[in-house]
Amino acid sequence: MRYLVCSIKQKPHTMNTKTPLPAVIKSFIDAVNEHDSDKFIACFAQDALCNDFQRNFWGREAIKKWSDKEMIGDKVTFTVDEVVEHYGEYFITALTDGNYDKSKSPDPTYLDYFFTIRDNEIVRLLITKNREKSAK
Repeated sequence: MRYLVCSIKQKPHTMNTKTPLPAVIKSFIDAVNEHDSDKFIACFAQDALCNDFQRNFWGREAIKKWSDKEMIGDKVTFTVDEVVEHYGEYFITALTDGNYDKSKSPDPTYLDYFFTIRDNEIVRLLITKNREKSAK
């Protein structure tokens, strides 16, 4: 049996925070930082998937219910730290803050937001903790 082992030492297609983002991701960031529920949910396709720390929210209705409580409701804000475009998908690492329960969160907290965009709508958003930049 043969195994292929590869090691990636450098991220392909790396961009910095000055690189233009798709309009829908800019709107998403603005909506989060402005705590604007309507603007936030308008960024998503009707049948989008949002996975926040291994919890799936399918469709705008479920995403809105989650975001009204945990994003907009908790007044989450984030500052973009790094942007990577990889084969048309965008990965954003952001310093994240808000009025959520921080007793189980590192300080500072950096989260990774993985976006898949189609027809200027978010069809998939995955959110995970960035272990490299967050406090241990």
